[in-house]
Amino acid sequence: MNLLDSSLLMSYAIEPFLPSILTHGADSAYPPSRAARFLPLNINYAWALPAADVRVREITAESAATLVQAAAAEGQEVQGAARYPNYAIAGTSLADIYGTNVQRLSAIRAAYDPHGVMALAGGWKF
Repeated sequence: MNLLDSSLLMSYAIEPFLPSILTHGADSAYPPSRAARFLPLNINYAWALPAADVRVREITAESAATLVQAAAAEGQEVQGAARYPNYAIAGTSLADIYGTNVQRLSAIRAAYDPHGVMALAGGWKF
């Protein structure tokens, strides 16, 4: 199948968070560490044909990996950077998003949502 037959749309956007973003508030679920500020990159692919689902997801993951490698080659310390929850690719682990906060967030979920009602809304499952 030719991906061009799928009405493929691709866009890349870097979120221009202010340098002071990590000076507000206190310890939170995200980012797991306030030691370094990162600018989230939104990789957005849209397509029309369901037959392209698997290949477009593969291309999205390959694109993200290529960008991380390119940034690292230019001296940016992005290896292991927490993934921005709103932009994380399906299949991203909770640890890649929330780091060492996963255990604490799982305990909060167990205490306040023991029946998993919020999990019915979709999103990342603790």
